[in-house]
Amino acid sequence: MKPELHLTERAGSSGWRDPAPAALAGPSRNFWAGLIAAVTVACLAMLLSAGQLRPRESGAYRVSVPLDFKPFDPERWAIMNSESYADALKIDPSLPDPRSIDYADATALPPVDPAALRDEAFVGPPAKPYVFRGASATDRERAHYCLTAAVYYEAGSETDAGMRGVAQTVLNRVRHPSFPNSVCGVVFQGSQRAGVCQFTFACDGAMARAPNRAGWLRASRIASAALGGAVFPGVGLATHYHTTAIWPRWGQSLVMTNIVGAHIFHRWRGRWGMPDAFRVPYLGREPVPGPYLAVADQLAARAQGTAPTALLPAGSGSTAAPLPDVAPAPLPGAMAQGDRAIGTPVPGAKPAPAQPTYADPRLNRSGEVRDEFQNSGEWIR
Repeated sequence: MKPELHLTERAGSSGWRDPAPAALAGPSRNFWAGLIAAVTVACLAMLLSAGQLRPRESGAYRVSVPLDFKPFDPERWAIMNSESYADALKIDPSLPDPRSIDYADATALPPVDPAALRDEAFVGPPAKPYVFRGASATDRERAHYCLTAAVYYEAGSETDAGMRGVAQTVLNRVRHPSFPNSVCGVVFQGSQRAGVCQFTFACDGAMARAPNRAGWLRASRIASAALGGAVFPGVGLATHYHTTAIWPRWGQSLVMTNIVGAHIFHRWRGRWGMPDAFRVPYLGREPVPGPYLAVADQLAARAQGTAPTALLPAGSGSTAAPLPDVAPAPLPGAMAQGDRAIGTPVPGAKPAPAQPTYADPRLNRSGEVRDEFQNSGEWIR
């Protein structure tokens, strides 16, 4: 018979339990708090340096953007920048010897400007000269006013070259099938809604500021020269431009042509950006000038942060061309939209109908675009 085992509990113990496990060695709570703080500071520093986060009252700032300019004709560009004829001959052995050309071979054509050839090799072919004649005096006045407004509000503080670049881009759009076939239609395209206009000044409330008379007259003369057939080759066949304060996503799908004044200019890729694409004739009919959204509504949208802003340091210049001495374009306050002033609501217009309401609250937002689909359809590379 086995003896019984008698066990007694020790004094001060809380029953028969296993000993408490030893604490695992690892980072303390202070370590994790410090790591989170360091990561937060690093993210804020990256946002500030990239211009994505700008504290209020912080003043002006600069944003670095990638520039990928490539010559339109690399071989011609290399020849134009050669140090000597021997260096150019290495690139193109078929070049004629300048000493073999006699005065008897000269033609009556004016001499070619080497600087113009050099710029064309880099920027690309310029737009073909084209005179934009309105079908009536009213159409001519509207075209002159709309182009002057675009030049003034987009490049009013720039040199003549910067203004000419904006004017040339507008007229390039008029001749291109992707845009309206009128000057006012191009300038105020999309201005009926805040944030979707093609030119920022047309829907951000900028036209509520009375223009400077001297700057308006200068923009008026440049617009008149452009409408009369003067071509600015510094931007080539550009149909888009932007500043370094913003870097739009669509810029990656286009070809950068040049930096002139305060803007970086782009053209379409492929045949859509070649001279043959700019073939649409100007019919001379101009719609009523915009903006088509009341200035008060534009300012309200701007206060909500929906209107972009753009600034860029001054860039390259250009030789000034003679400007026509013509009557200036009418000021925005004097240019009427039918029987009302620019940017004011239509008198007697019916208010927009109220949105229908449904018993199911999920249907009340059926006409809006969901957040995850806001950027659908944009070019991404």
